[in-house]
Amino acid sequence: MPVKQLMHDPLLILLLAASLISWVIIFDRLLALRRARREDASFRQGKESPGSPLSRLYTELHRHDGADRDHLLTVMDTVITLQRERLEKGMPLLGVIGSTAPYMGLLGTVIGIIQAFQAIQTHNNMNTSTVAGGIATALVATALGLAVAIPSVAAHHLLTSGINRMVAAWEAAVAGWLPERAGKEAAREPVSLA
Repeated sequence: MPVKQLMHDPLLILLLAASLISWVIIFDRLLALRRARREDASFRQGKESPGSPLSRLYTELHRHDGADRDHLLTVMDTVITLQRERLEKGMPLLGVIGSTAPYMGLLGTVIGIIQAFQAIQTHNNMNTSTVAGGIATALVATALGLAVAIPSVAAHHLLTSGINRMVAAWEAAVAGWLPERAGKEAAREPVSLA
């Protein structure tokens, strides 16, 4: 089956679009995660780093100077959630693409096999040239579905893991800052930011 004919298949076009979208999200989130790590590292070294999520946490903590411990925990939890949401932008869509692409490929496989059977019925003939188009569509759809799903799912898991590690580092930093801000009582109690 010629590539030109395959490119008129709406399911394959949808899979190609999903692939493009997933790669855009992957590179965008990789860059955002890298930028956040670099900014946080600069902040930890004492450099001016207004784009750092840690810097935003620290600034927000100082903005609520004198507040009680519970209020500070609520504020820090809110700021951490907002920073996490910034890093997770597009991640749900990446997960949806990764989990549905194999099924779209399977649907394309079924459609291709149906086309092959229809060609056999139409031509009342079962030679290779009769079924080749349907089988080619089936194989391309299967391969494309997997080619979209595998990097999407892998990237989703790796990015989520990286984001979770960053959030844990933010929570640890906040736990270290709170006793300074809230006195000895806060040092005795565990910090709960979950």
